[in-house]
Amino acid sequence: MEEENKKEETKIEETEVEKLTRERDEYLDGWKRAKADLSNYKKEESQRMEQFVKYSTQAVVADLVTVLDSFDLGLSVIKEDDPARKGVILIKSQLEDILKRYGLERIETKQGDAFDPALHEAVESVESEAPPGTIASELSPGYRLQGKVIRPARVNVTRSK
Repeated sequence: MEEENKKEETKIEETEVEKLTRERDEYLDGWKRAKADLSNYKKEESQRMEQFVKYSTQAVVADLVTVLDSFDLGLSVIKEDDPARKGVILIKSQLEDILKRYGLERIETKQGDAFDPALHEAVESVESEAPPGTIASELSPGYRLQGKVIRPARVNVTRSK
Protein backbone atom coordinates (compact mmCIF):
# COMPACT_ATOMS: atom_id res chain seq x y z
CA MET A 1 0.00 0.00 0.00
CA GLU A 2 2.81 2.30 0.80
CA GLU A 3 4.25 1.60 -2.60
CA GLU A 4 0.93 2.50 -4.24
CA ASN A 5 0.86 5.76 -2.33
CA LYS A 6 4.38 6.52 -3.49
CA LYS A 7 3.39 5.77 -7.11
CA GLU A 8 0.32 7.96 -6.76
CA GLU A 9 2.36 10.76 -5.20
CA THR A 10 4.92 10.43 -7.98
CA LYS A 11 2.15 10.69 -10.60
CA ILE A 12 0.74 13.76 -8.88
CA GLU A 13 4.22 15.30 -8.70
CA GLU A 14 4.87 14.52 -12.38
CA THR A 15 1.51 16.06 -13.32
CA GLU A 16 2.31 19.13 -11.27
CA VAL A 17 5.79 19.38 -12.78
CA GLU A 18 4.29 19.15 -16.29
CA LYS A 19 1.72 21.80 -15.42
CA LEU A 20 4.37 24.10 -13.97
CA THR A 21 6.62 23.51 -16.99
CA ARG A 22 3.76 24.45 -19.36
CA GLU A 23 3.04 27.58 -17.32
CA ARG A 24 6.72 28.47 -17.31
CA ASP A 25 6.91 28.05 -21.10
CA GLU A 26 3.77 30.16 -21.60
CA TYR A 27 5.16 32.93 -19.40
CA LEU A 28 8.53 32.75 -21.15
CA ASP A 29 6.90 32.93 -24.60
CA GLY A 30 4.75 35.86 -23.48
CA TRP A 31 7.78 37.64 -22.08
CA LYS A 32 9.71 37.08 -25.34
CA ARG A 33 6.79 38.44 -27.40
CA ALA A 34 6.47 41.48 -25.13
CA LYS A 35 10.22 42.09 -25.36
CA ALA A 36 10.10 41.86 -29.19
CA ASP A 37 7.05 44.17 -29.30
CA LEU A 38 8.85 46.72 -27.13
CA SER A 39 11.95 46.53 -29.33
CA ASN A 40 9.84 47.05 -32.47
CA TYR A 41 7.99 49.94 -30.83
CA LYS A 42 11.28 51.62 -29.90
CA LYS A 43 12.54 51.29 -33.50
CA GLU A 44 9.30 52.70 -34.93
CA GLU A 45 9.30 55.62 -32.49
CA SER A 46 12.94 56.33 -33.30
CA GLN A 47 12.10 56.44 -37.02
CA ARG A 48 9.11 58.72 -36.36
CA MET A 49 11.26 61.09 -34.34
CA GLU A 50 13.92 61.13 -37.07
CA GLN A 51 11.24 62.01 -39.64
CA PHE A 52 9.80 64.67 -37.33
CA VAL A 53 13.18 66.29 -36.79
CA LYS A 54 14.05 65.97 -40.47
CA TYR A 55 10.93 67.77 -41.66
CA SER A 56 10.17 70.01 -38.66
CA THR A 57 11.88 72.92 -40.37
CA GLN A 58 9.94 72.44 -43.61
CA ALA A 59 7.42 75.26 -43.07
CA VAL A 60 10.07 77.82 -42.13
CA VAL A 61 12.37 76.80 -44.97
CA ALA A 62 9.48 76.90 -47.46
CA ASP A 63 8.69 80.45 -46.33
CA LEU A 64 12.33 81.47 -46.67
CA VAL A 65 12.40 80.16 -50.25
CA THR A 66 10.11 83.06 -51.16
CA VAL A 67 12.72 85.40 -49.66
CA LEU A 68 15.28 83.88 -52.05
CA ASP A 69 12.86 84.66 -54.90
CA SER A 70 12.65 88.24 -53.69
CA PHE A 71 16.44 88.49 -53.72
CA ASP A 72 16.48 87.25 -57.32
CA LEU A 73 13.82 89.77 -58.26
CA GLY A 74 15.74 92.56 -56.54
CA LEU A 75 18.99 91.56 -58.22
CA SER A 76 17.30 91.61 -61.61
CA VAL A 77 16.60 95.35 -61.29
CA ILE A 78 19.87 96.44 -59.65
CA LYS A 79 22.45 97.47 -62.22
CA GLU A 80 25.74 95.55 -62.45
CA ASP A 81 27.84 98.57 -61.45
CA ASP A 82 25.68 99.50 -58.43
CA PRO A 83 27.69 99.04 -55.17
CA ALA A 84 24.53 97.82 -53.39
CA ARG A 85 24.46 94.79 -55.69
CA LYS A 86 27.48 93.23 -53.93
CA GLY A 87 25.79 93.55 -50.56
CA VAL A 88 22.55 92.00 -51.79
CA ILE A 89 24.46 89.11 -53.37
CA LEU A 90 26.38 88.57 -50.12
CA ILE A 91 23.22 88.49 -47.99
CA LYS A 92 21.52 86.15 -50.47
CA SER A 93 24.47 83.75 -50.44
CA GLN A 94 24.53 83.77 -46.62
CA LEU A 95 20.84 82.85 -46.56
CA GLU A 96 21.42 80.10 -49.15
CA ASP A 97 24.29 78.67 -47.09
CA ILE A 98 22.15 78.56 -43.96
CA LEU A 99 19.30 76.86 -45.81
CA LYS A 100 21.72 74.31 -47.33
CA ARG A 101 22.79 73.35 -43.81
CA TYR A 102 19.15 72.53 -43.10
CA GLY A 103 18.99 70.32 -46.20
CA LEU A 104 17.62 72.69 -48.85
CA GLU A 105 18.82 72.12 -52.38
CA ARG A 106 17.80 73.73 -55.62
CA ILE A 107 16.33 71.51 -58.32
CA GLU A 108 18.62 71.87 -61.31
CA THR A 109 16.56 72.57 -64.42
CA LYS A 110 18.06 73.30 -67.82
CA GLN A 111 16.56 74.04 -71.18
CA GLY A 112 16.17 70.77 -73.08
CA ASP A 113 15.78 68.58 -69.98
CA ALA A 114 12.86 66.16 -70.00
CA PHE A 115 9.79 67.41 -68.14
CA ASP A 116 9.31 65.47 -64.89
CA PRO A 117 5.97 66.12 -63.14
CA ALA A 118 7.53 65.06 -59.83
CA LEU A 119 10.02 67.95 -60.08
CA HIS A 120 8.42 70.47 -62.43
CA GLU A 121 5.18 72.38 -62.72
CA ALA A 122 4.24 73.19 -66.30
CA VAL A 123 3.00 76.77 -66.57
CA GLU A 124 2.71 77.04 -70.32
CA SER A 125 3.40 74.97 -73.41
CA VAL A 126 5.28 76.69 -76.21
CA GLU A 127 5.85 75.67 -79.81
CA SER A 128 9.42 74.71 -80.50
CA GLU A 129 11.72 72.74 -82.75
CA ALA A 130 12.87 70.82 -79.67
CA PRO A 131 11.28 67.45 -78.95
CA PRO A 132 7.85 67.75 -77.29
CA GLY A 133 7.80 67.37 -73.52
CA THR A 134 11.13 69.03 -72.89
CA ILE A 135 11.73 72.16 -70.87
CA ALA A 136 11.79 75.37 -72.91
CA SER A 137 12.63 77.69 -69.99
CA GLU A 138 12.56 77.90 -66.21
CA LEU A 139 10.30 80.59 -64.78
CA SER A 140 11.10 80.02 -61.11
CA PRO A 141 13.40 77.53 -59.42
CA GLY A 142 12.21 74.50 -57.51
CA TYR A 143 13.59 73.25 -54.20
CA ARG A 144 13.96 70.02 -52.25
CA LEU A 145 14.29 69.71 -48.49
CA GLN A 146 16.06 66.55 -47.35
CA GLY A 147 15.27 65.02 -50.76
CA LYS A 148 11.56 65.86 -50.62
CA VAL A 149 10.22 68.38 -53.16
CA ILE A 150 8.81 71.36 -51.27
CA ARG A 151 8.32 73.47 -54.37
CA PRO A 152 8.47 72.23 -57.95
CA ALA A 153 10.32 74.28 -60.56
CA ARG A 154 7.87 76.31 -62.68
CA VAL A 155 8.70 75.78 -66.34
CA ASN A 156 7.52 76.28 -69.91
CA VAL A 157 7.27 72.98 -71.78
CA THR A 158 7.73 72.47 -75.51
CA ARG A 159 5.09 71.12 -77.85
CA SER A 160 5.35 70.28 -81.52
CA LYS A 161 4.42 72.87 -84.12
